[in-house]
Amino acid sequence: MPFLPHCLGEVIAKDFHTLTLKNCKKTFRLCEPKENLSVDLIVNKTDSVFCFSIDKDRDRTKLKGDPVFPFFNPEVKYLCTKNDFILVYQKGSKIQVFLIELKSKNTDGYLRQLRAGKIAFQFIIERIKLCKPDFQDLNTENVIYKGILFSKKEIPAKTTSVRPKQRKLDFKKVENFPFPIFHQTYDEVCYLSKFI
Repeated sequence: MPFLPHCLGEVIAKDFHTLTLKNCKKTFRLCEPKENLSVDLIVNKTDSVFCFSIDKDRDRTKLKGDPVFPFFNPEVKYLCTKNDFILVYQKGSKIQVFLIELKSKNTDGYLRQLRAGKIAFQFIIERIKLCKPDFQDLNTENVIYKGILFSKKEIPAKTTSVRPKQRKLDFKKVENFPFPIFHQTYDEVCYLSKFI
């Protein structure tokens, strides 16, 4: 099977690519200006990965529609909802899709955003099948989806400890949700390997 991350690099417009840091080809800087957050996500040198974001803001002075889904009416609540980043990891025939959301304190709506990311990615896969014969046999049932919510660390008002405690990775099973979600406190650097 050909590598899906490479194919995505071809079919997704460059404006949507999440670039790696100049001096570190395997470090993605995920930035969310609205939340004033960024996290560096480090992947192994041998990993086949591609990261992109369709979370583009609408310039209401220039566009009537959504910049990603211009055929939808953006006035319909939640219709143009998107998640922050989609990272695709492939090792052999194993494909994992990480739907990533960065939040400061208010995590309301993140489940809807992660679900919207999955729907958008499934749409992209079906479009790839139209133009890339090598991917006709890609069984989307074998694609593993995982959500990652990065949020800021909570700082207690009073503390007796000199050193702040670091929270462990928190896996959360959300009832009736189609894939697992990892809750990760915002750190400046994070390794993708901890989610694989």
